[in-house]
Amino acid sequence: VGSIGRAPARGMTAGGPMLPTAPLGISFGGGDASTPKIEVFLDFACPFSGRLFRTIWLESRPGRPLHGRAQFTVELVVQPWHPQSEVLHESVLAVRALAGFDPALSFAHALWLAHTDFIDAAVVGETRMQTAGRLAALAESVTGILAFKLLPLLTHGDPSNGPMMQLLKWQVRQHRTRGVHVTPTCFIHGIEATQISSSWNVEQWAAMLDELAAAN
Repeated sequence: VGSIGRAPARGMTAGGPMLPTAPLGISFGGGDASTPKIEVFLDFACPFSGRLFRTIWLESRPGRPLHGRAQFTVELVVQPWHPQSEVLHESVLAVRALAGFDPALSFAHALWLAHTDFIDAAVVGETRMQTAGRLAALAESVTGILAFKLLPLLTHGDPSNGPMMQLLKWQVRQHRTRGVHVTPTCFIHGIEATQISSSWNVEQWAAMLDELAAAN
């Protein structure tokens, strides 16, 4: 962990609180230094987050209309009114730690496709570890990471879980510092873009990127 595309699970202190050694977010979309930078703050328990993610991720793949037109970075927002939100986020971080950005994004997409399997009503009768076990099985089916290798990263008290918890604490600290409360929330070059909606289709995203390009 800590290499390009992997989670910055080890921190440095510089004489103060522990700090991440690499960006926290999961980026995709391509582009260059002049490409618009768009941060999307999402909760894996939020269906509106899923709708937005599916649009921008699928349409940013090679050959699709948004490819190379923006660099999107997914930032995580755990929402405590969904008790399972924390372990959902940990599962994506664990896939990233073991396999990098692309498998984590593929798993995130699959997780939202299976959203009804992890809504509040679907997990209310489960222990946390039962939910984690189902997440590990889903991750294995999508990424090939064996569930028994992923599950320790989701098990509180296991040494492998420590780095995941630290990543989650940094993510929570970040979205609180930025004032993010609801999901999805998007920032363009650090400024909240309140006009962006989870209901936007690819044509609306493309139109906004056209406007940004014309203004430069």
